[in-house]
Amino acid sequence: METTEEFYHGFCKGQNQIRTVLCEFEQREDGTRVLLEADCAYGACPHSRVCQLMAQALEPARRENL
Repeated sequence: METTEEFYHGFCKGQNQIRTVLCEFEQREDGTRVLLEADCAYGACPHSRVCQLMAQALEPARRENL
């Protein structure tokens, strides 16, 4: 398994500002990609379900799992 880091840039509703988020992903042997960590409050943030910034980060993983 390989771990990669990627940056995503966009508007954060929780902080009401534009920000860059560092995400750490694990590339599994079966080709799937899993978000391990993000340097924001994703998951705990009340806006997580509608977060457009993190949607960018999670979209490639969703396409790979289809």
